[in-house]
Amino acid sequence: MPRGIPKKKPDEQEQGQQNGAGRTKGGRINKLQCVRDALAELGNDAQPKDIQDFLKRRFNLDMNTKFISTYKGTILRSAARESGVIREPAAAVPPAESVAVPPRESVAVAARNGGLSVEDIRVIKELVDRIGAGPLKELAEVLSV
Repeated sequence: MPRGIPKKKPDEQEQGQQNGAGRTKGGRINKLQCVRDALAELGNDAQPKDIQDFLKRRFNLDMNTKFISTYKGTILRSAARESGVIREPAAAVPPAESVAVPPRESVAVAARNGGLSVEDIRVIKELVDRIGAGPLKELAEVLSV
């Protein structure tokens, strides 16, 4: 003997609705798809009450506005996740003289964490320009001992 409640067959009245939109293969109404259809027709800014009226007219579906709001949020979040945020490409790095000097606190924090700050790199570049890469490398080796 099978367990649970057997699945109900779709009513004859429900089968006659528009092109089976919002229905599963078994003929049952898929409420999430109905809300998707409503958002496609009414727009993403539609209020849950407007969507509720649309669902009643189009699909003869009574749905609580709280459920509609939840479904709408789910649909819009998944659409945002799929499309991703379109970001502008990073601007080209401006010449060294126009780079803003970071505050001294951030330089100190970077030095404590063992990293190089923008200011550190700027100083090293100036030294390379002034005395050359070879002598600066020798100086670094002497200081590291």
